[in-house]
Amino acid sequence: MKSKGFSTGIWTFGPGSDRFCVEGYKKGSGFEESLDKAASVEGLNGLMMHYPNPVNEESVERIGKALKDRGLALTSCEVDLFSDPVFSRGSLMSEDPTIRKRAIGMSNKAMDMAEALGAPAMNLWPGQDGFDYAFQIDYTAQWNLLIEAIKEIASHNTRVKLSLEYKLREPRTHSSISTSGVALFLAQASGFPHVGVTVDLGHAFNCKESPGNVVAMLDTSRKLFVLHLNDNFRDWDDDMVVGTVHFWETLEFLYYLNQSSFEGWLGLDIFPYREDPVEACSLSIENINYMLTVVDRVDYARLKALQKEADALAAFRYIKSLL
Repeated sequence: MKSKGFSTGIWTFGPGSDRFCVEGYKKGSGFEESLDKAASVEGLNGLMMHYPNPVNEESVERIGKALKDRGLALTSCEVDLFSDPVFSRGSLMSEDPTIRKRAIGMSNKAMDMAEALGAPAMNLWPGQDGFDYAFQIDYTAQWNLLIEAIKEIASHNTRVKLSLEYKLREPRTHSSISTSGVALFLAQASGFPHVGVTVDLGHAFNCKESPGNVVAMLDTSRKLFVLHLNDNFRDWDDDMVVGTVHFWETLEFLYYLNQSSFEGWLGLDIFPYREDPVEACSLSIENINYMLTVVDRVDYARLKALQKEADALAAFRYIKSLL
């Protein structure tokens, strides 16, 4: 791994709204104040943002200057295909050609905004693409639509990585890009080398995946492009502080990440609904750095010898001795 540093989503500094408290549990920060708070977090030097808000054709130069003035970088540009009700029944997979064209157009522009601001990747999470009920959609038709949409977006700008983010469910009961295997299949089916996969730790936990195993799988084809780091209790996408629930599995994830060819940012995707966002980012970074110091102590030959025998208890005792 060659990490470029830590980043977080600008949404981390928002009001923390949910469907029970739509106004948010605290006063959110304005754009400039959010940048100031991000810049105040020790070890944090990047931000993730969405197109078309706040990043768009009119704001791109202002945002570029604001980031530069604070020593921050845009680490990925996300495309918002989920908050506009026009996409409520699908975006890239919509069988309405007008809606689908709009979604592809927005994705293409997000690719261009990423390039304009020096971000290495555009993160694609079509959250409204999926279904809620049996017989609701034509699966065959929509898989074909999704693959063709990914190809069209990828061909629009080959200078920026296109990273597919998977999630088991929410806002749909069944997301189409649901698991790491589906995301990898789509990346390979696109036929473009610059199409890869985003691993969100919480989404992996929701899928009952082992994040370390996912990293190892994606690294075999060099398809791990973007990371979203957080934690949850596996039954919902809680976006909690990294390492506060799944300590051992996060440690194992970082062990395999450290051995991988990954060269991107360690991106925090957390929603501190009731907590101070600066403190939440700081604790996430502290937890990750602590785990990385443990990973650096691992004698690879010794651990691999234990793993060759599949000796779970001996391997666990060895890792425990490094804490």
